[in-house]
Amino acid sequence: MNAIEWGAPIVPGVSMAAIPLHASFGDLDAAIAAYLIDADSRLYRFESGPDLRLERYGPDEHGNGGFLFSLPGGDRAGDMAALSITIGGGVVRALKAYALGMPWDVVARKSYRGLAVGSIGLGSLVSDFLGFTELHFDEAEEWFYSGGDYGVLEISGWGVPLEDEPEQIVTAICVVA
Repeated sequence: MNAIEWGAPIVPGVSMAAIPLHASFGDLDAAIAAYLIDADSRLYRFESGPDLRLERYGPDEHGNGGFLFSLPGGDRAGDMAALSITIGGGVVRALKAYALGMPWDVVARKSYRGLAVGSIGLGSLVSDFLGFTELHFDEAEEWFYSGGDYGVLEISGWGVPLEDEPEQIVTAICVVA
């Protein structure tokens, strides 16, 4: 891992924020350390990104844990999750970016800026992904997952099928190993 970038492309089944799936916990931890800007407040700033507070989880004896980056509490969005990284068996298993506010909110400018194929990202229409992949709605989890050759991607909208709300926007994107 060379750099973590707030605007790096979203590559289903491969990477997000220039963090590759299957990267080792040790390599990721070392890369994250380079972005520390305030140790007392646990604040980090990735390339082209906002200040984010880090909460670490594990790893436990099985190599499971993760990282959760949120906007600091003093921000208008106060402690909103921005990026989570799930570690399983000592390697990155999932990367999830969350929209901060609605697209017209000032705080939305701090959301992850990376885009998938077709310039689709947080704040885009969920239906925009249909030009590249099938979307299946998981009723129990209330999110969409991609199908076909596009790669594994989870997309959160408003928690309902597209048939019910065709104009729903992307509120989170998850790249899964």
